[in-house]
Amino acid sequence: MSAAPAYRDAAVLVESLVLRGGRVERGGRTQPLALPVGVRLVPVVHVESAADAPDDFTPAQRAAVLAAVRRHGQRAAGLLQLDFEAPPRQREAYRALVAAARAALPAGVRLSVTALAHWCTQGDWLDRLSVDEVVPMLYRLGPHAQDWRQRFERGDASLARRCRGPALGFATNDAPSPVLLARAARPYWFDETAWSNPSRPPSHLIP
Repeated sequence: MSAAPAYRDAAVLVESLVLRGGRVERGGRTQPLALPVGVRLVPVVHVESAADAPDDFTPAQRAAVLAAVRRHGQRAAGLLQLDFEAPPRQREAYRALVAAARAALPAGVRLSVTALAHWCTQGDWLDRLSVDEVVPMLYRLGPHAQDWRQRFERGDASLARRCRGPALGFATNDAPSPVLLARAARPYWFDETAWSNPSRPPSHLIP
């Protein structure tokens, strides 16, 4: 008998959109989804802005993202995640998009968003997002990685309130300290080996 997985929900990339100029380039899963029995799907919609994307999204770009949210929200086991590292010039457009995504989800489906660590020190704008969860990404932090991790370990007051919540993102090849891991009631693990093991999703969370 195989051992039960160490997680109950799997956050899996289901659709990828690139905003390029005024266009939208769509991508989806290229490998089959094989989750262990009893593990619930948390769909992840990834959005990326190319350098030539407008500061304010075009109606077609906005509609494409919201259509993906609606489509995959129907399959979500209570939670959908939007993974969008919007550059500062698109921040207002991003905030409006998040609010629209929240409204587009079915009743009972919560909205999670990922956040770059440095976003957490840029005022309270993350606290004002229309989301249920903000997940700071605590890997690939550059030369000041240790300083960043220590700030999150102690829940530094300079971090946005939503960044001091129970959800934190880690990478399997860049393990957090025991103190930081203990602080995360909802750790998301991102596995850069992805589908080398078909029973292991590219990212998962352990409630």
